[in-house]
Amino acid sequence: MKAVILCEFASGEIGVRAGLLDRIAPLSLSGEGRLSFVATGRGDQDKPVTEIVAVAFAREQVADAVMLRWRGDPTFPTAVATRLMRIEPIWSIEPLAMMFP
Repeated sequence: MKAVILCEFASGEIGVRAGLLDRIAPLSLSGEGRLSFVATGRGDQDKPVTEIVAVAFAREQVADAVMLRWRGDPTFPTAVATRLMRIEPIWSIEPLAMMFP
């Protein structure tokens, strides 16, 4: 994965998750992107519960194009905040290898 689009919205928004998944399905079928995860967050009593749908892309250029397409689409849910994140690979030693050299 080279990039991920995070789509955040309030859980109370009717049909938003289903609408996003409908947009992600063609990306998965074409091999351009895939659903990476769906996360839910709990807020304080005065804050709504939020959800994040993450779409992963193997190519950064494809993620850029999808982001532009979604932002330019008047039918894209206005309740969704999107962020494009580029993934930087990191190299580390696994903790087990450090314990048993």
